[in-house]
Amino acid sequence: MKTSNAITAALVLSMLAGCGLMPERKPVDYKNGGTPAPALEVPPDLTMPAAGQRYAVPAADGTQVASYSDYSRDAKSVEQPCAEPVAAPVAAAEAAPARLIAVGEQRFVLLSEPFDRAWRKVGLALERAKLATGDVNRSKGMFYLKASEKQPVEWRVQVQETQGVSVVTVAAENAAQEDAARILDALFQRLEK
Repeated sequence: MKTSNAITAALVLSMLAGCGLMPERKPVDYKNGGTPAPALEVPPDLTMPAAGQRYAVPAADGTQVASYSDYSRDAKSVEQPCAEPVAAPVAAAEAAPARLIAVGEQRFVLLSEPFDRAWRKVGLALERAKLATGDVNRSKGMFYLKASEKQPVEWRVQVQETQGVSVVTVAAENAAQEDAARILDALFQRLEK
């Protein structure tokens, strides 16, 4: 066992001595001691296009570049089919925002508003007139007024849009035209004009 211990001790000493026998290396200073790399060169076929030509549109003949000013100058000489605004089909509605119209026995309110605005105005006018709505169906354009003991009839106020103007009518089944006219008058008086 003495020999094995002696061999182990000799081996450990030689290992420790071996580390000291190796020459020390100096640390490399990469910041100060490095050699500069050559500058990068862009190949001639990879150059950037001129900034002014980025959004250029070739002309019809392909030789020159068209610009917006060239287009607008040429566009004025050519007649444009939609350049002039088309007159509204119902010119009378443009004069006043809301009009009460009677045709024979039929009465209605004509609003110079699209459906969205007319729907809102009619809803507010019903509130101002203290006509309680029982139900609403916007997809059909209907306000259903609550029936009371005095008036057991359920009234319908309908808003319909036709060509940019809205028509408001009041109707009920088995009801007198005078009652419908009275409700329509109250609604018309409270419309925001």
